[in-house]
Amino acid sequence: MAANAECVWGTVWGGNGGSRTWEFIIPDGSRLTKIDLCSGNALDFIRFTYKDGYGHTHTSEKFGGDGGSSHMIIFDDNEYLIGISGRVGSFGDNTVITSVTFQTNIRTYGEYGTNPGTDFSFGVTRGKFSGFYGKCGSSVDSLGVILQASHAPSLRSMVQVPSWT
Repeated sequence: MAANAECVWGTVWGGNGGSRTWEFIIPDGSRLTKIDLCSGNALDFIRFTYKDGYGHTHTSEKFGGDGGSSHMIIFDDNEYLIGISGRVGSFGDNTVITSVTFQTNIRTYGEYGTNPGTDFSFGVTRGKFSGFYGKCGSSVDSLGVILQASHAPSLRSMVQVPSWT
């Protein structure tokens, strides 16, 4: 998938572990319709679904492993993400995403996951969420946001390029 015009890869939270780097981008003219995830003591996996401008549904591969309780977030037609929050903590010998919450213009979904850790949060006031990226193995080790900016230069100051890119 090609990146949208004026996309910036924003802050990433989590650890450096995980055997696989992943990325999910919502193409221009499409909208996020569903997030599937499993969580327990950590965010075990996450998967995204979007609907394109022709009404076709596309689902990403599963990012992460197995385990935990299954959760499905289905967005209303007029609903969109405005924020994400969660925690980063230890799970075994790894630093991973231990919980996640999604905020839309209509409601809050979560908290998914139970382990304590260091809080993170990010909200969008200009532009929009255009995707996510990170690293995964048997769980979601790190999670970052991809933004389509209305004012891309103002967002560039918050960009952190992870050391593993």
